[in-house]
Amino acid sequence: MKVLVIAHEPDFSGGANRSLFANLRELKEQYKLDLFVLVPSKNSKLGNKLDEIGIRWTYIKYFGVIAGIRGDNKDILRYLKVKVGYYLEKIQAIRFCKKYKNEKYDLVYTNTRIPMIGANIAEILKIPHVVHVRELGAEKPMWGKWGFKAMEKKCNNIILISNALKKQFIDNGVASDKLIVLHNGIEYPSVDFYENYISKKKNINIVLVGRLVPDKGHIDAIKAVNLLKKDETFDKNVTLHIVGSLPKRMHIQWYEDELKKTVKELGLEENVVFEGELSDVKSFRENMDIELICSINETFGRVTVEAMRSGLFVIGSNTAGTLELIEDNRNGLLYIQGNCEDLYLKIKAACSKDEFFNEIRRQGYESTLNKYTVKENCNGIYNVLKNTYEKGIV
Repeated sequence: MKVLVIAHEPDFSGGANRSLFANLRELKEQYKLDLFVLVPSKNSKLGNKLDEIGIRWTYIKYFGVIAGIRGDNKDILRYLKVKVGYYLEKIQAIRFCKKYKNEKYDLVYTNTRIPMIGANIAEILKIPHVVHVRELGAEKPMWGKWGFKAMEKKCNNIILISNALKKQFIDNGVASDKLIVLHNGIEYPSVDFYENYISKKKNINIVLVGRLVPDKGHIDAIKAVNLLKKDETFDKNVTLHIVGSLPKRMHIQWYEDELKKTVKELGLEENVVFEGELSDVKSFRENMDIELICSINETFGRVTVEAMRSGLFVIGSNTAGTLELIEDNRNGLLYIQGNCEDLYLKIKAACSKDEFFNEIRRQGYESTLNKYTVKENCNGIYNVLKNTYEKGIV
């Protein structure tokens, strides 16, 4: 089976492209698929990684057809991106099909819902199209002409990474028989589990990993640390390490500025550290005690699985995909998203007893050892692609 794969961005920093790369390597090695990848830029770190494993790729300019309303002076640019992106991807799909008319693809597989060019190519070539949706979208999305009904019409099957995402599609009128839930396969080796005597520690290190975007809920973590610092009954020094950087194409520098302003106003300069993008998060986690997932609406939770495999105590928000990974008081704790006081109390409870702290960590660690693997995930993806190809265009 010859598959044209559409990547949504050229970088290799986000979870979507990391998952895609792991999937493609497995599909090539284990299932012997003939893969050809289209990326939106000549200067592509993803492309460099594909070169390493012998997967062919090319580039053509496109930048997606959806965005989110942020309520700032950049919304007009996002609106234009949605409008211009739609017509650009139609034109680029025609150009691509002319250039590669002799390739004879059997199917198009698009990673994320951001680009529409894969659907356009599949329509021109009259071949099936599968999209792998990895995002719930912004709180106030601009879907443009690539909304739920358009996806239903132009996709033979839609792979979703969580049941929360499936519910969103069904609530927006998409037929359930096109929707297949496959939890992400996370390529992240587990560490050797060890006991952590949290009660004896004076310095507690907390980490929050994720892009610097409002959806990740960083403000909850910062305000919770402030409450811990003011609590005279809490005898530990807490440092919150914020790992991640601003997405280049979202134009939200104001968000990082706002977070740092809040840290300064609360006098937390010694308690909150902005670490930026790290090349080796796994090693960094070795010195952490607790990991927070404060997302407003996490689609699945790649970092949640990574944190558990790292043996950390995980506290997550009680929303969306996080609820599918964390069982409250069993393999982690859940707090009310947006409620910094509740998060503060959960962090304080985690630090109260060694037995409680280590049992929750152990359950989290063991619950992910044989789940959410790339092998399991890729087997599901292969079966979807194979069945879609065999069924053909409906």
